[in-house]
Amino acid sequence: MSRATRRIVVTHLTDRGMNPAEIASELGVSTDTVRRGLRDGAPPAPAPEPELAAPVAAGLLLPEGTQLQQDLNVLTAAFRAQPEDVARFAIHQAAEGVRHHWQARTRQAAKT
Repeated sequence: MSRATRRIVVTHLTDRGMNPAEIASELGVSTDTVRRGLRDGAPPAPAPEPELAAPVAAGLLLPEGTQLQQDLNVLTAAFRAQPEDVARFAIHQAAEGVRHHWQARTRQAAKT
């Protein structure tokens, strides 16, 4: 059992009314270890995960953002399509632009 887990268990068992000797016996550790765990207290709770927006396309999550949502709404209305289809199209268009850019650079490098 990890130290952090043991600290949580020690805090929980103390809250249930067990004394350090009983907890030590239960966990198979020394009374000093239990006392150290009580002195240190339970580890702090982990930071909450950032909230994500609803899925836009299969397997694709986008962070919350007012501007992003407005842009998606404009494209959805313009194309009269589902948000998933609009996101797929926009990603495809951006990737095509990058592909053409890199192909042009590769051709130019080959000429020199």
